[in-house]
Amino acid sequence: MTASSASESTEIFISYTQESVEHSEQVLLLSNRLRAEGVDCVLDQYEVSPPEGWPRWMDKKIRDAKYVISICTQPYYKRVMGEEKDGVGLGIRWEGNLIYQHLYNAGAMNTKFIPVVFEEKHKAHIPVPLQGATHYCLARDTGYEDLYRRLTDQPKTQKPKLGERRSLPPKEVKTSPSLYLTIPIDVDLWNAAQWSATAILYVPGKPPILGLAYRNEEPARKIFEQWHKRYGDNDEYEELRVSIIEGPIKGEEPGYSVHIGPDPEAFTKRLKEAGYAVDRGTLFGYMSRINRMNPEPDSKNLEKFKQLFRQYKTYFLAPIVISEDAKSVKPFLELGIHKSKIHFRHVSEIGEHDIDSVVLKTGDVQRARTPFKRTK
Repeated sequence: MTASSASESTEIFISYTQESVEHSEQVLLLSNRLRAEGVDCVLDQYEVSPPEGWPRWMDKKIRDAKYVISICTQPYYKRVMGEEKDGVGLGIRWEGNLIYQHLYNAGAMNTKFIPVVFEEKHKAHIPVPLQGATHYCLARDTGYEDLYRRLTDQPKTQKPKLGERRSLPPKEVKTSPSLYLTIPIDVDLWNAAQWSATAILYVPGKPPILGLAYRNEEPARKIFEQWHKRYGDNDEYEELRVSIIEGPIKGEEPGYSVHIGPDPEAFTKRLKEAGYAVDRGTLFGYMSRINRMNPEPDSKNLEKFKQLFRQYKTYFLAPIVISEDAKSVKPFLELGIHKSKIHFRHVSEIGEHDIDSVVLKTGDVQRARTPFKRTK
């Protein structure tokens, strides 16, 4: 038989040990049943004495068979694995050598040999070269049917015909580059909102709140709504930079300054993670806002805020609307942004090209006076 005709063969060879009369009868009954149902089983019990001799007959039948059923028992395992006593089971030893050789020639890819057991306990006696293959136990209710399906190429589940690929619309880009390039300080909104003060609020058991106190509610809300849209509820990248600078500033009354604007380093990091190219030559616009606070000399509000921030490692930045006479405030905590970074600084550490250096020049700017002194 040629290689081509061998691949088209429908013969099923049964390899087993003649270890007892009862076992040989079980094998014969299996072969007869398969043949009765259209499976061309080849079994040595159907032969008397092949003219080419048993070794060559076995070699040819294994080579030409579409499948080889290996009936696995303890004696079968020992003989295939070469663990049987000398002179015992020479036929199956020969078949065992042929199995090894065929698997070797196929690059250890097994498409031919099928391990079968009559009892579940015989699973332990499947020869090592066949242990990676699907085995069939004829003691199970579906054991014979599963084996029959395998031998006749009738799988339980039919693979459906491959359909045509459907075209999908381009994925919508959720993050527009314009979002990154928008300066967080909307000048018109901030002018309309009139940032007049910075308030520090405490809620027992929770991080502190740094409140930006505005005169006008509607633009103040819009400022924080825009920030939520851009930074989310938590400002994950800490793009919104907040610094509190203490120390004397020429032209300013004693107090501290609150400086709010974009953080260039955090902004650049987010751009890169979004897939945009940013190099050292890239230029960005920068706009910020400053509020100068002049608390009473004995005020402990700022120190309390620092203490709570050290404790919780976070704080909330939220809008507050303050009355004209500065006697009542209305916080909008639902618009608060959770942050974990703030810069506490002293004027003595700020150099000429520092991002906070603009704070050192506010004393030279003419600004409208409020109940909280001057604001910019």
